[in-house]
Amino acid sequence: MLMTIQFYKSFFWFALIFVVLGLQGCSEQQAAQPPKGRPPTPVRVAEVMNRTVQQTVQLVGTVEPWRRSVVAGELAALIEKFPVEEGMFVKRGQVLAQLRTDTLAIQVNSADASHREAETRYQQAKKDLARIKTLFVKQLVTQKEYDDAVTQEAALAQRLVLLESELFQVKDQLKKTRVLAPFNGWVTEEFTEVGQWIQAGGPIVELVDLSRVQVEVPLPERFVGEIKVGAPVTAVFDGLRGFEAKGQVFSVVAQADRNSRTFPIKVELPNADLTIKSGLVSRVQLQVGAPYEALVVPKDALVLRGGAEFVFVMKDGQVAQIPVKAVNHVNSDVEITGALEPGMIVVVEGNERLFPGQPVRVLEKESPA
Repeated sequence: MLMTIQFYKSFFWFALIFVVLGLQGCSEQQAAQPPKGRPPTPVRVAEVMNRTVQQTVQLVGTVEPWRRSVVAGELAALIEKFPVEEGMFVKRGQVLAQLRTDTLAIQVNSADASHREAETRYQQAKKDLARIKTLFVKQLVTQKEYDDAVTQEAALAQRLVLLESELFQVKDQLKKTRVLAPFNGWVTEEFTEVGQWIQAGGPIVELVDLSRVQVEVPLPERFVGEIKVGAPVTAVFDGLRGFEAKGQVFSVVAQADRNSRTFPIKVELPNADLTIKSGLVSRVQLQVGAPYEALVVPKDALVLRGGAEFVFVMKDGQVAQIPVKAVNHVNSDVEITGALEPGMIVVVEGNERLFPGQPVRVLEKESPA
């Protein structure tokens, strides 16, 4: 009997210790559980703005050099030196090709000698005429002798002019044996090589000036009255991601294309650092129509998902998804329509993975556009 009572007492204490340890373990387990819900997502935001905008139209064209020239040789001769190659940058006046000069050098020497001989004869004829004129006044020579002296002096004067012209002509041909770059530019194609014979007017190289470029784009006829020379433009390029160039319209062709009913306009773009290459596809944006007031947000605020356009508006630490429609792109902003008001806060960074009702934490507020 006594042993039974001791057994129950020991069982009771073991049970009590087990319950206490179990409760303590449960408390520690509950304390180690992670907090409920997701932490706020870090985002950057900006305000919805009401500003004056203009309608823009985007036109597609191809970049062309500001100047393009097929530089030719003026003489029929043999190419003696050809110091340039494709892709090389050359400055105005730099030698592109040197033609053989041996024959012309001989002709220059011959023409110079003839000119010096004629100059000597002419100077002697002038002295003879002066002496005979003095004698004729004194009636010591006949009229015929005086007339012959006058004729001789005049004939030698004309021959001197002729030989001087021939000398200049040969020297000019010798000067033309050096084919020079007409402007600063890039060699894009070679048409000859050392040892090759070229005809007069034969091509040497093609040279392009890329210090500025031009883009010709087709303007729909409904906008032709709204675009003037000097109108500002913005251009982007399919081959230069993230690069944007600003320029202006420098020509509006008055004749429309009869098939497309579009007017060619030419746009000038600066290219001092030579980033823009000839042949690139360019998308030119022009402003048309009268200015008007509209709601705009930074273009990064616009989210495209599942074929729908929307923005995330932040309020009380959470975001709401509001459908919108992009109407017009204005530089780095986009004009929108939807249930938005000026002053609302929209997410511009970190919005790709947001969902309605998700808590957010603002990292930095961008300056208004």
